[in-house]
Amino acid sequence: MHRLPHPSGSAGYLRFSGGAAALAQGVAAALPAGTVQLNTNATGLRQLPDGVEVTTEENGQPRTYRADAVVVALPPRLAAHSLRFEPALPAAVQAAQQQMPTWMSHSMKSLVTYETPFWRGQGWSGFAVSQQGPLTEMHDASPPEGGPGVLFGFFAGPHPLRSASLAVREAAVVAQLVRVFGPAAAHPLAYQELDWTREPYTSTPADEAPPLSVPLQGPPELRAPLWQARLIWAGAETASSEWGRLDGAVEAGERAATQVLAGAGSKA
Repeated sequence: MHRLPHPSGSAGYLRFSGGAAALAQGVAAALPAGTVQLNTNATGLRQLPDGVEVTTEENGQPRTYRADAVVVALPPRLAAHSLRFEPALPAAVQAAQQQMPTWMSHSMKSLVTYETPFWRGQGWSGFAVSQQGPLTEMHDASPPEGGPGVLFGFFAGPHPLRSASLAVREAAVVAQLVRVFGPAAAHPLAYQELDWTREPYTSTPADEAPPLSVPLQGPPELRAPLWQARLIWAGAETASSEWGRLDGAVEAGERAATQVLAGAGSKA
């Protein structure tokens, strides 16, 4: 174990009060009632002479919508895996979709809650990296008011514990935190985890292995509108900067909105 006077790997990052979901919930609350359709799975897009038809399943029942334009904000590889496009997309676009990894989709995250962030009292940041595992990196995720104390970390991509039972994983994670942060880590209030490879609305089978490299930006094929500017791409994996991150998602959303308005103006 080596303790270094080094800032946390997440130093300078900004976090949302209430979690990142609060951003989506806040935007949704500002939309007209009925705009957001929950429990609705989009399954296909079909080009029409004057728009796009969207096929969905809502609570197991098929339904179709028609729109002047559609913005696809799913990760590109997930869109290729779960949506049927009619007509088929150009070969270069399909290749770009398949080659573009989804940010952190191979990851499994563990979150451990304590009564207080006890490590701060020892002058520790709560940031650690490990070659022993099962977590490869750990971070302090405690709220700004200082309690409770929260540490989170990521399992190594192909780690065998990912297929073990929840109790076995929890014991292994807590044991590692004890090695890193001392005996106070042995008594958490709660343990939570999420394996993104098992989330069908996040990950595809092609996303299970960690990417060999992380792109700096999305390919240009996934920023150019199709179907006479009626099919438009968004999402963090299409961004030209801050690929995969929230900043990239905002950039891609602003670009998509501009393209929607430009397409509407050209058809007026």
